[in-house]
Amino acid sequence: MMAQTSSQKCYICTEKNSVFYCYECQHALCAICRERHDKVPALSGHTIADINVIDLSNVQSDKTRCITHEKEYQFYCVKCCDLICGKCATSSHKGHSFSDISEIVSEKRKSAQSALQTLQSNIDVMSSMKDTVKSTHLEKLHFDSQAVIIDITSTFKELHTFTKSKKDIKKTEVEDNEHIEQQSIEEFLKYNDLIHDRYAKVFTSLQNILCEKHDITFYKHYRTIDKDISLLDDIPQEPKLPYVPPLDKTMLYTEIEEYVQSKTETSLCKNCITQEKKLNEILEENKQLKRDLDLKEGELDDKSNEIGRLQDSIKDIETSIPTKRKKKKKGSSDNPRTAEQSRLSPESSLYYPSKLRFKMN
Repeated sequence: MMAQTSSQKCYICTEKNSVFYCYECQHALCAICRERHDKVPALSGHTIADINVIDLSNVQSDKTRCITHEKEYQFYCVKCCDLICGKCATSSHKGHSFSDISEIVSEKRKSAQSALQTLQSNIDVMSSMKDTVKSTHLEKLHFDSQAVIIDITSTFKELHTFTKSKKDIKKTEVEDNEHIEQQSIEEFLKYNDLIHDRYAKVFTSLQNILCEKHDITFYKHYRTIDKDISLLDDIPQEPKLPYVPPLDKTMLYTEIEEYVQSKTETSLCKNCITQEKKLNEILEENKQLKRDLDLKEGELDDKSNEIGRLQDSIKDIETSIPTKRKKKKKGSSDNPRTAEQSRLSPESSLYYPSKLRFKMN
């Protein structure tokens, strides 16, 4: 933003309106006096600018001179990151490394240009986000809300007398939710506008100071703007799409069921005694069946144990038979007898056929 046309009188002639401004002299000059000013060799290096494109409130402040010594700034102290005058260089900044003011200003102008581009990009993002939130979010919020309202309306047709009041309640809940979500969106938009305005304000200040030709004035004001840039809030994140709770049909039918049950409670109570008696009989029968089952399971366990013992006895018998046969054969070989004696022996199979068969088995 450029300054308005100046009506300030020339400092030298005090008659004509000033056209130029000398930063070093800190005087406004008309065209003629400017020519005289430039002819003075000692003033040839001064910075002259069109007075209509600068802000005199900035350039005429004490920020262009050393506060301590009231001298013009001549150097940039690299160690202290500050502008200093000649006396500062030989006193409080003695031994520090210095650089030309134009060098640091050149770097800061580049930084300012980069910051300007970043601010412009962020402003564009927020402007686009604002349009998106206004259109998409609000439209979706309204569309989803209307869809749920239609669903609610169709559901309540089954029980018109009771459900009409329920329908109104449910619709109010959705509309309240829409109102709350809408307020949230509008608050976001207000906040976005606030951040947008802050960015725009810094952007304008940065844009104006970039038009500043006087290095010292630029540097002093850029430092303030640079601090403002660092204090800017991050651009807000686009909020999530609004949520409209769908109709909870299970809860709705539960409420209807409870309502219907409350209306039919008298007729149900007529059969209460009979139904309770039948239920008690069923429960008692169930208990008896469980007792019988437990008893049968105990008997089954006893039978299983008995079968196990019999199986063990059979194995023992089968194991002992081959052992007895071996002993018998060994006794026959130690006391040999004739075939006839064996045939007539009381132990022969001729006299004890059944016993032999039992042993063989």
